[in-house]
Amino acid sequence: MENIGNSYIIDENLLKKLPETPGVYQFKNKLGKVIYIGKAKNLKARVSQYISGTDSRPMVESLMKKAGSVEIILTNSETEALVLENLLIKNRQPLFNIDLKDDKTYPYLAVTDEEWPRLISTRHLSRKLKYFRGPFTQVNLLNSLKKLIQTLYPLKYCSNKRPKGCINFELGLCPAPCRKDADRAAYLENVKNTIEILQGKKWNEISRIIQEKIVLNAEALNFEKAAKLRDLLELLPDIRRKYSVEFSGSGAEDFFCFKRVGDTLFAAAARYSEGKLLSLKSCSASGIFEEMSSWTATFLTSFYSGKETPDKIFLFPETLTKDEISAILQRKIRKTGAAGGEILKMLQTNIEQNIRVFFNDTEKTNKALSVISKFLKTPVSSIQCLDISTLYGEYNVAGAVWWENGKFNRQKYRKYKIKTVKGVDDFGSLREVATRLLKRWQENSLEKPSLLLIDGGEGQVSSVKSVIQDFVPVAGIIKDRHNVKEMELLIDGSGNELVLQDAAFAMLLKAIRNETHRFSITFNREQRKERLELPFSKIKGIGRARENALLEKFRTIDAIKKATVQEIAEIPGITEELAEEILKALE
Repeated sequence: MENIGNSYIIDENLLKKLPETPGVYQFKNKLGKVIYIGKAKNLKARVSQYISGTDSRPMVESLMKKAGSVEIILTNSETEALVLENLLIKNRQPLFNIDLKDDKTYPYLAVTDEEWPRLISTRHLSRKLKYFRGPFTQVNLLNSLKKLIQTLYPLKYCSNKRPKGCINFELGLCPAPCRKDADRAAYLENVKNTIEILQGKKWNEISRIIQEKIVLNAEALNFEKAAKLRDLLELLPDIRRKYSVEFSGSGAEDFFCFKRVGDTLFAAAARYSEGKLLSLKSCSASGIFEEMSSWTATFLTSFYSGKETPDKIFLFPETLTKDEISAILQRKIRKTGAAGGEILKMLQTNIEQNIRVFFNDTEKTNKALSVISKFLKTPVSSIQCLDISTLYGEYNVAGAVWWENGKFNRQKYRKYKIKTVKGVDDFGSLREVATRLLKRWQENSLEKPSLLLIDGGEGQVSSVKSVIQDFVPVAGIIKDRHNVKEMELLIDGSGNELVLQDAAFAMLLKAIRNETHRFSITFNREQRKERLELPFSKIKGIGRARENALLEKFRTIDAIKKATVQEIAEIPGITEELAEEILKALE
């Protein structure tokens, strides 16, 4: 690596001085303090995006207002630049780079590193520890596990020194190493066994050990201790089930999933041992990295700071190679790859939940509403969203949800059965619901939102606007326009469009749209269930899945009545005998 450092004042001549080579750039404020670090394949091209203002990320504008100079370090490759960037960020912690935040501070079980180690629960890993395990998302699980370990392999409870022992010693709960005649070798053996349990070892022996201790205490007429051990033995299957792992060996694998939303990176991390889940953690991190590889590298460094690093690390998306991860973490990683399958689905579910919580934040909500209000040229504080749901023209319904003050207000959700429209006609259905809404707004019998959001495009918006005119502002959200993944638009009543990508306002609108879609589909299914309950409820073997399969194939009850036994029996899971029963029930 060629470490040539050059610092340049940010002026009109800056770009003429920068090379078109890989390297790291460091923006400094007027006092010379580094406030942002980035890496680039082409330093001149990358820095020029900041200087010219073509980088549209929100935080970049604030960064450039503070920046007074830029320093560059040339490297031999982009990979070297990535590793150096990560190292510099770790050491200097610039203001505008990543800020890792746990979604919640969960506790750990830890063994202290002192003359007589103790087993403790802690939410802070800054103290000197011999070993730790976690975080635990269920505090009751942590407490049960701690009680189990402390019973099998007692360690001292307190940090005080009492030469004669204490009440815990008298009760047989503590080996009292503070006594002069304490057996240090036996104590350290308990420490070793405690750590092995936390590492996932010895669990196949635990049940046998407890049973042996029960017998010994019963023979010694220590029935109270034997009873407590019996209670622990009964709890053992539940502890193992909640811990989601059969501790049959060592070897850990970490799986990560990342999703970038504007200037925020959301991540979920799961640790597995022998194919079983040990722990799951979700985090968010803010920064202005231009590439996911930089985000991921800095995130991993922050995540593993002061923690044990496994031999195997899997990422989604797979933005770093095995060699890059090894260089960044300064330890040999034996295996890497892309996270996938059920593990990936679980991680993505946790990320989506974290995103929902994140965007409930008042400050972010206010910023999102500011952007929406500016585009629509009207103040927006409450949003009612409307969606039509139908099954091939049958069971036409509409669902309307209400969002205000960063939350969905389910007391203001509304359901509408479409009465005047037959068949598939979104425009007509929307006009009917709009007419009913307008009437109640004019009567002051229903609260009026500051924005009526439609799940649909220009045609749907026009249909609603033709009814309510300017009584309430109307906008629509278009899903997957031009068939480009996640390319969605907000469209106002005049046809103006605003691209919805990953900014806070976009996530807010998408969340409202998705909740409305869920609500209207649920209402549609309720209607189908009510209509189908009488003819189908007495038929053994017809559940929701087969009910839906019947409607998917025949679309209406009348069509099912006209079908032959053979046509109905073509549906997977429905025999000719069951088809005959269905037709009899519909007579």
